[in-house]
Amino acid sequence: MKITKSEIKILLGIGVLILLFDILLMKYWISTIKPDPFMSIGVESYRPRIFGINILIGIIVFFRNKRLSILFFINTIVCYWIFSFFWNSWIENHPYSVTEYEFKIENRNFILNLEKNPYYFGIDEIIPESKDSNLTIGMYEKVGDSLKLTSLQETMYFYKDHLIGFSISPNKIELNKIE
Repeated sequence: MKITKSEIKILLGIGVLILLFDILLMKYWISTIKPDPFMSIGVESYRPRIFGINILIGIIVFFRNKRLSILFFINTIVCYWIFSFFWNSWIENHPYSVTEYEFKIENRNFILNLEKNPYYFGIDEIIPESKDSNLTIGMYEKVGDSLKLTSLQETMYFYKDHLIGFSISPNKIELNKIE
């Protein structure tokens, strides 16, 4: 059972097509997952899927064409590396950062944290004796030139260093950026 030169060329061509398809698929998959820096353990939940899908395809192809199935078994390892590369690349190109603003309402001190990648926010009341002071957490999105902050309890807006719609004080609240 000798492999001819033309069969080798065909297998290499198919292998390159599979590799290109994997690269496009993994890049798309990572862009839909949008991993944040705190999901490093989450990558481990996706890797078995990649491994399993390629092994399954390899077994199915094995019963039709044994030589072609070798490509899918090799692809199992290659996909694992491609996925890891795109995962790490996404995190490096979308770094975590946070901007903090402080404000006061009726002698109570608060801090608004706006996190970037992922787009979360948190409003904490600063209570010196307490370790747990989180009041509101949620996600935000850009709407025009303001940010719409949405939590389970309320919807607020952040516009030009002002917070509008906070449940404790529905009036416009001036915020001071913490450097």
